[in-house]
Amino acid sequence: MMRFLLGPELFWLLMYLAASLLGKANQPPTKGLDDFIESLWFWIPAASLLVFGLWWLPGVEKNWLLLRVWVAGVVGGHLVLEKAMSAYSTQGPGIGMGYLAGLMLLLFLLVVGSVVVKIWG
Repeated sequence: MMRFLLGPELFWLLMYLAASLLGKANQPPTKGLDDFIESLWFWIPAASLLVFGLWWLPGVEKNWLLLRVWVAGVVGGHLVLEKAMSAYSTQGPGIGMGYLAGLMLLLFLLVVGSVVVKIWG
């Protein structure tokens, strides 16, 4: 039962819930929280590297795990970045570029993580 609970889908679900709470916490908008939201283009993809730690946990099913990491990463990354960036107080091209930069960094880190787990995993 536990091997089905531990997975990339659970990670992205928790990240989405955190992004939703962040949006609710930024009402009314504060400068400190807006600054934090601006930096999430980097921190959300960086946190996604934690998913690759699943290869070193003994109770996790490894069949199809790389495909699950990619699908959950792309879909979850899009949803989490969109939810987190929509919490920014003044929408505009700057926060939109943060979303695009975050997705590009996420794709790059998915490639790097995949290479690492195929070599050492």
